[in-house]
Amino acid sequence: MKKKTARLAYKATTRFDKKIAKSLMNLDYYKAQSANQKNYVHIEKEKLRLSTPRWTKVTDLITNYKLLGYTEKSSSGRAFLGIYKKNKTIALGAPFQKTTNILSIIARTETLLLAYKKIKGNRGALTKGAVVDPIKLQSYSPQQRELYYKSQIFPDGFSIRDLDIVSFLLLKGKYPWGTSKRIWVDKPGNPLKKRPITIPPFMDRVVQEAIKMALYAIWEPDFEKLNRSFGFRPRKTCHDAIAAISSSATTGYFRAIEGDTQEAYDRVEKNIMIAKLQKKIKDNKFIQLIKERLNYDYIDGSTRTKPVLGIPQGGIDSPYLYNIYNHDLDLFVCRDLKGYLHSLNIKKKTVKKALPTKIRKKMIYQKNAHPLPYSQMTKLTLRGSQPRKEQSTHLYFLHKNIRDIRLLQHRIRKIPYYDPNRRTLDLFYVRYADDWIILTNTDQLIAQKLKDKIREFMLTDMGATLSEEKTLITDLRKDKAHFLGFEVSRTPKGRLMYIDGKLTRAPGMPIIIGPDRQRMINKFFTKGFCKENGFPIAVPWLANLEDHIIIERFNASIRGVMQYHGEWVTNISTLNRWIYILRYSCLKTFANKYKSTISKVFKRFGKDLFSSSTKTIGAEVNITIGDVIYVKEWKLLTILSIRNSILAQKRKEKLTKIFWEREKGKIGGYHTNSPNPSITQDNYLDAISWVSLRTQASFHMPCILCRATKNIEMHHIKSIRKSSYTNLEAITFLQMMSLRNRKQIPVCHECHRDKIHGGKYSGPALRTLLSKKLVDNRILHIESYVKPGQEYYVKSLSEKGWAIKQYKLLKGEAYDTDFYDSNSEESD
Repeated sequence: MKKKTARLAYKATTRFDKKIAKSLMNLDYYKAQSANQKNYVHIEKEKLRLSTPRWTKVTDLITNYKLLGYTEKSSSGRAFLGIYKKNKTIALGAPFQKTTNILSIIARTETLLLAYKKIKGNRGALTKGAVVDPIKLQSYSPQQRELYYKSQIFPDGFSIRDLDIVSFLLLKGKYPWGTSKRIWVDKPGNPLKKRPITIPPFMDRVVQEAIKMALYAIWEPDFEKLNRSFGFRPRKTCHDAIAAISSSATTGYFRAIEGDTQEAYDRVEKNIMIAKLQKKIKDNKFIQLIKERLNYDYIDGSTRTKPVLGIPQGGIDSPYLYNIYNHDLDLFVCRDLKGYLHSLNIKKKTVKKALPTKIRKKMIYQKNAHPLPYSQMTKLTLRGSQPRKEQSTHLYFLHKNIRDIRLLQHRIRKIPYYDPNRRTLDLFYVRYADDWIILTNTDQLIAQKLKDKIREFMLTDMGATLSEEKTLITDLRKDKAHFLGFEVSRTPKGRLMYIDGKLTRAPGMPIIIGPDRQRMINKFFTKGFCKENGFPIAVPWLANLEDHIIIERFNASIRGVMQYHGEWVTNISTLNRWIYILRYSCLKTFANKYKSTISKVFKRFGKDLFSSSTKTIGAEVNITIGDVIYVKEWKLLTILSIRNSILAQKRKEKLTKIFWEREKGKIGGYHTNSPNPSITQDNYLDAISWVSLRTQASFHMPCILCRATKNIEMHHIKSIRKSSYTNLEAITFLQMMSLRNRKQIPVCHECHRDKIHGGKYSGPALRTLLSKKLVDNRILHIESYVKPGQEYYVKSLSEKGWAIKQYKLLKGEAYDTDFYDSNSEESD
């Protein structure tokens, strides 16, 4: 009889599309990395060929900026930190005061430069906004017109002068907000459905980022104090929300209300949004700027639309504005609804008092009384110091006691949950953007009342509509709730405890977290890893890649699953099936490539075959540099090899600790080495000062092509990680940007216009000019030098995991070595 193959209980609900599956695989990136690995020696020679001498002027500039980093502090950083500390003291109980003079901080050139630094490398930074309304253009001043015309090429050509113009217009209240462009992108979890993204022009995004920095300083103390909103906040991720749900704060809750707002961003009432901002802000110029920012228009295809409601989903500041918009909902649930449950608890409180502990224990002992304790009875029987008649009597009572104990254990297993009327009703609420969940220990009727109260509040206070289709009430003992890609449930068994002298089973078990199986199988099916029933299949469009690249592509998916779910699920073995699908999809892809079978794939590429838990496949790559052959091995990850490294990070432990610190009243105090410092971290002022100086240094460097020091602007290109070095055009600056993985370089206006973009030019042939070396390669990645500590650091081959395999002798002979050369000085 054939053994049945395990199947998932869930089936994919999406439709497979090969074009979408290919786009989700990011094939261009992996092909480029494969090609660059093959040409490693050539690329290293190119680095030497294109190396430049160090120009004294650049060295002096770097030295000056380093000295400033130890003495000069960011004025914008000081201002934001002052606002944050003021609102922090208010959140902790100080008298309330509104925040003033916000626009004067946002309009500073330094603030705008910090905002530019944060968004310049974002995915889609080069996406252009739409054409401005011609009617608006007629009423523009010369500065507004200049900014508008340059906005058609931003961020390419971005300069300090542009920020000076923006700063001037912001202070005058005449900043010309551009027209956004609406595009439709795949919906996460279901790429066959589209959602609208409204993309503003690049300079609008810079201003929005500056606005968001100010909003962080004002509202973060309130969000930290309440500790219930985790979406789109600094130093917060969806895992903070899951850490809160899985903490001991939710022990005993067995019912969930899953919340979702219908067309959340598009239904925002602009007047209500402004009123909520005015509760904490007293700055008419800033409020007017926000009004103009919310009065946006967009072009979808050829249609221009100016919506009456909503904030654009795609704006830099939109998610945080939405958090502010929903803060009153958070307060309503955590205060008003908790107060409602408290009033029900008072009504249910009985006059009968609990019996004293001594009397309760006596009652329990009398109810389940035995002639002698079991331990004493056993000692009497085994001692044999009594007459045989007495021993037989005691033996009779011993067996009777054993029987009574077993009956008592049987009754305990059947003890129901204690009376719901004696339960203290409570709830626990968590929100992530427009998704929220309430965990409670109420019955179905009270949960429905809570839902109705939330619906009424959202309609009257926010003008929002609760989605009836997605807002579900779930008994977690019988079914599972879904939140942020996880399933939330709990065991139907409770915890035994004494209540009023009676042994009862209380619902005190913690919440169980697992992966959202429906969402997972939809994602795997959409990417082509499995059939709709979860059976793994080959991915044929990966078969033409190199062996190690195929393994690395599947390893990336395995790491993604484990990084997102590994530490957060209650039982990590629930991920075994998903790792199995990815591993066997990889094996079948190899079998497809070599027209073979899985067993033959293991024979050819098998590694660590001594155990079923370690059995995997691997591929080696050799690089010959001079007389040395280096080797590196790629192995397909197993559940055993990845789980230990994931669990060793202890992220859940850290985030749970942060959650409880906030519950006890702590605000801020985060420790991080992120390149983008947040207002809530301890060393914010020092970190933001270094970021400010490093960003200014890029604009104050000379032109990388001609040494000019005036009219410096930034040349931006799209990410070149998806293009191999050999496929790039033979242009020096583009080659150097590829070698250093940079997307921006400082050039003067003339070189930018004439040499790079091929404008009007009557000098020497461009091909001759562009084949020469750059002025100083350090200008290309100056931010790596203007920082504390050592200068630009490059990993050696040994540090990247390459080991020496063979040394070539002069006669062509070779011998193997098994040692790992950790002191190799080969540069990247």
